[in-house]
Amino acid sequence: MGKNNRKDVERDIKTGKKGKRPFTSLSLQFDDIEMKTAKNHILFLIFASIAAKFLIMFVTTTIFHSFIDYFDIGVYLKHAMMLMEGRMPFDLEFGYPVLILIPIMISLIPALIVQNGIAFVYTFQILMVFCDIVTVLCVYFIGLKLWDEKTAFCSGLVYASAFSAAYFVITKYDAFPTCLLMLAIGCTIYRKEMAGYAFSIIGFFTKVFPILALPFFVFFNAKGSSLKQEIINTVKLVIPISAILFLPLFLIQPETLKIYVPIRSELGFYSNTVTFTLYSWIHDVFGIGLSIGIISAVMYLGMVLGMLALFYAAYRIPGQNPKLLIQLLLCALVLAVICARIRSPQYIVWFTPLISILVMDDIKKIVSLYVFQAFAYIEFPLMFGAFYTSTSYTGSVLSTGWFITLIAFTLEYIALFVCVWLVVNPPDIYRKIRAVSQ
Repeated sequence: MGKNNRKDVERDIKTGKKGKRPFTSLSLQFDDIEMKTAKNHILFLIFASIAAKFLIMFVTTTIFHSFIDYFDIGVYLKHAMMLMEGRMPFDLEFGYPVLILIPIMISLIPALIVQNGIAFVYTFQILMVFCDIVTVLCVYFIGLKLWDEKTAFCSGLVYASAFSAAYFVITKYDAFPTCLLMLAIGCTIYRKEMAGYAFSIIGFFTKVFPILALPFFVFFNAKGSSLKQEIINTVKLVIPISAILFLPLFLIQPETLKIYVPIRSELGFYSNTVTFTLYSWIHDVFGIGLSIGIISAVMYLGMVLGMLALFYAAYRIPGQNPKLLIQLLLCALVLAVICARIRSPQYIVWFTPLISILVMDDIKKIVSLYVFQAFAYIEFPLMFGAFYTSTSYTGSVLSTGWFITLIAFTLEYIALFVCVWLVVNPPDIYRKIRAVSQ
């Protein structure tokens, strides 16, 4: 129901129009309409989310003759079997926090029953699709706080049809921590502050990135109480959750601490990063003698300064604005992805839900999201192996294949920048900061 229709119904309730029914009768009728609409939206979004996964599998294998990447799920199965054999599965090579055991051990049950590893794969995929359904519904309900019902529903459809993100939902693990992040955002916006903190902290023990939301939640909630009170509330949850999820494994295997430090220098520089892309242009194309280490250091410095600027904006701009919260958190996630020396293509799952919420007021923004999704899908799976591997381009420097790879990554990052710029509108945020600073 759109805003105008809602206003008409509310006016009719107050004035007694449409047969002059009693106020209570009209109120119940209004609630019934709202509930029926929401139920229909939810059911259709669930269907759309599931259908999108089958469609992307069909298109990838049949239309593009590419592959569905089961490598990571195979790694999860390998480490699940290590645990069953009494060996500790956690190490730096595995690199996942402790709560990855939840989907792994659930998926292992049917595999052990039927004595077939394929059962593990299918069960894991089903669990990730379920997590993505939670994310789709979070996009919808968060959208209700920013837009009307129809627009919020379309926002959910946009996310469900974000095909590159859908590919990684069925091939990787990132749908699980992403759904916890979206639950954290939803709880915070719907004024369930402690639940929002809890989901963010628990998300940290699935994969590190959900913890980025925590300081933004603190600043957002502090507008309704005080910064001191929200810090106290956060500490009340951090201590017991960390004691349960971190300390036991740390005491058994102290080196697992490094899993929670998102700087993996031993892996070198990945070829699909902004750092490697800039290095290829600066060093190889233009012949400027800057090392990739220097470029990486500048990128990390930019990330630190960018995060500080985002925290300052969250702290200084008055009012509890859900849209601003999502915009700032989106920038933080994208900064963390593009400034790091390693990047996995599935990181697109982390921030696509946030973009899907923010694009709905302008068709140009929606188009920019799909353009970026297209470049991300070309990167993986279509180009992987043929044009690049994790650590290098397959073509020799300055060859035709090498240039195709470099230009493809350059266009992908430009598309991401344009999309984020449009949905965040940094000049508007800057004006808000200037207004409260004068």
